[in-house]
Amino acid sequence: MNEAARGKSAVRLFAIDVDGTLLDSSHRLKKVVRDAVCRLSASGVQVVLATARGPQAVRDIVRQFDFSPWLIGFSGAWIGELDAGSLQPKNVRSDERIPAVGAGSILSTAISHNVEPNVFTPDSWRVRAMTDEILEECAIVNLQPTQTSELMTMEERPSKIMLISRLDQVAALKQIEESVRAIATATFSKSNYLEILAAGVNKAKALARLASALGLELSEVAAIGDAPNDLEMLNEVGFAIAMGNASDRVKSVADLVVGTNDNGGVAEAVDTILNGNRQN
Repeated sequence: MNEAARGKSAVRLFAIDVDGTLLDSSHRLKKVVRDAVCRLSASGVQVVLATARGPQAVRDIVRQFDFSPWLIGFSGAWIGELDAGSLQPKNVRSDERIPAVGAGSILSTAISHNVEPNVFTPDSWRVRAMTDEILEECAIVNLQPTQTSELMTMEERPSKIMLISRLDQVAALKQIEESVRAIATATFSKSNYLEILAAGVNKAKALARLASALGLELSEVAAIGDAPNDLEMLNEVGFAIAMGNASDRVKSVADLVVGTNDNGGVAEAVDTILNGNRQN
């Protein structure tokens, strides 16, 4: 049997992080990776993209597959699918939001640290100003935010507040992370990307909820990722896989380390899963 899969249950659900994992460093889906993931789906293994992105920001990725994967968006706050034709959300299983009062406090804290907040719901992205960092994010996800002085209405509950700082402001992000911990979940998807979500939200809990809805045990779930916001997910699944470009902390919790995102590491992981499943 494939050594990495020895002693593991057959994988019935594979959770794949997007940026830094499924996509290469140019934020493109390599053909070898796309073909491998489609092959895995065709074998009967369900696939879920587990990402900090919202549903709008994965449309260009989903349309490249010949099947409709499940989606865990906003690092666990949203679970559902995109319709194969319209690419509109469907089968929404979870939509957890930050309470309005807490969200307002978080926005004030960010602005006081001179960090421009990005406010997301499943169908919107709002900013006050287009910083260089926000413009770079636009190019990555192929979306444009609405620029407005009103980031949220009085009663609105955001899915996510994302703070993208300059690299020389990372210390400010860490201070903000500490200050909002009592009212929200805060996790880094990159060194200068702080993702703020409703309290208790993470990819692991969302993945457990989806697995349960599909009638699966977590021992039958594999997951792959590269960033700190993947750690809880990797710690909970039956088969944890880290990318070659992941941090040492992420690699330390993995059962298997594959190649980098530029070398098609996800395709390597798929081959390992398929080989292991053949032996179960």
